[in-house]
Amino acid sequence: MLYQLYAGSYTGMGNAEGIYQAKLDTEKGKLRLIRTYRESDNPSFLAAGRDYLYAVSEREEDGMVSAYKRNPADGTLTFLNSVTTKGTAMCHINVWPGGKYFSAANYMSGSVFTGSIGEDGYVGEVCAFCQHSGVGYYNTTRQEGPHVHCTQLSEDGKRLYVSDLGLDQVFCYDVGEDASLTPAGKRAQIRLPKGEGPRHFIFRNRGRFLYLTAELGNKVFVYETKDGGLSYQNIQAASTLPEGYAGENTAADLHFSGDGRFLYVSNRGMDSLVLYEADKASGRLKTKGYYDVYGCCPRNFCITPDGGYILIANQTSGNIVLCRRDAETGGICGMADELLVPQASFVTVME
Repeated sequence: MLYQLYAGSYTGMGNAEGIYQAKLDTEKGKLRLIRTYRESDNPSFLAAGRDYLYAVSEREEDGMVSAYKRNPADGTLTFLNSVTTKGTAMCHINVWPGGKYFSAANYMSGSVFTGSIGEDGYVGEVCAFCQHSGVGYYNTTRQEGPHVHCTQLSEDGKRLYVSDLGLDQVFCYDVGEDASLTPAGKRAQIRLPKGEGPRHFIFRNRGRFLYLTAELGNKVFVYETKDGGLSYQNIQAASTLPEGYAGENTAADLHFSGDGRFLYVSNRGMDSLVLYEADKASGRLKTKGYYDVYGCCPRNFCITPDGGYILIANQTSGNIVLCRRDAETGGICGMADELLVPQASFVTVME
């Protein structure tokens, strides 16, 4: 099987060249670089679809979202436009189902906004902007104020959930027409214990369960819907680290296998992926093992659609690693190939 691979990187650090396009041959277990794209600064997170790709610009001044037309035949990208937005250090973008709107997270300034997408794929105007405020817990360098890290739309499209690492909260907004945002009621807000630092999260089982990585606390929090879907209640907090581990670490990305049996979370510091098996009925996790990432600082990773491989973006070591995966056990079976991408921060594959 041949897949197109896209990787994001930090162009302001070292000699990274922006967005990387590569080809993955699963029969041979090989990666091959096709070309790079430098139209945007620090495209650290991407949202790729069949016909379009969108990239953030993680900058210290005004943020920027860039749009590309994608050729499904060969995966090549054609730059369309960029739109400057309020907020700084944009680190996550989420294109909503239907492709008409998107939401994005500004880490440094602690804000979230929604924007429009035209029928031609061009990024349009900002629809809503919400600035978080307040002071976090003990960590003066990471929780001195709001730091928004991720946005996800609910299954029915009526609510937008927004993780704020600085304030130890997943904010919930009601979504109106034209992607407007209004804070939802108190019951809908998700508050974590102080100092945990919520980072990325995903929904499973049609929104019944929510799985969230706590970057500072090195945990995966599992939540289940209550009150007829109006709120989420914590049912588990599973460590991402083995018992007795005493080194520095921050938890980062998380992804389920396509069959929903296994959850993986990346550890930066221990430089590993932790594997959990998820109980379908209860949603609870059981730790199954830890696997080498063959690099340093696994910021992001993905699983191929056929389930046969995992690709890991190691930021500090500057490599995208291709590892074989056992679909039956969930285990990672060693490195097959790697692609050098300085300051690699994101990776995804698609047909």
